[in-house]
Amino acid sequence: MRGQLSLDLLFAVTLVSLTVISMISLADHEVESAKVFDVSAKLKVFTIDLRDTVIKVYAAGDGFAVKKTSPLKLKSGEYIKVILNESSNELEVEAKINGKTYVTVQKIPVPIVSNSTVTLIPANEELWIVCKYNTTIGEMDVQVEREP
Repeated sequence: MRGQLSLDLLFAVTLVSLTVISMISLADHEVESAKVFDVSAKLKVFTIDLRDTVIKVYAAGDGFAVKKTSPLKLKSGEYIKVILNESSNELEVEAKINGKTYVTVQKIPVPIVSNSTVTLIPANEELWIVCKYNTTIGEMDVQVEREP
């Protein structure tokens, strides 16, 4: 009888331990998923804000510039690359955050005359959206630049 009680107790402790470990693992997975969702949502909002800023800068015309900063505090090895693509007339934001790669794309409803790219890094988390008159093509040209 005494041996039976010890075996039942050992079995119960094992089941409780397994349940607790499973709950901790599930909670850890949910926290990680929430972090990934947070980063992707911030990057999507940043991309939409950049698209709207490109449109406003284009409407304001030659010589107008707007400074934007990273929506996330970047750590060593992390980056956010902002690309204005002339051939597809799209704004692409590619980022590497916490070892994961994120990409968001927005169509630009104003003409992009030339390609431009800026990569935000921990040492420099700012970029400028600038409108200049392109004399070669004879059109307004909106670009992303490190300095205006």
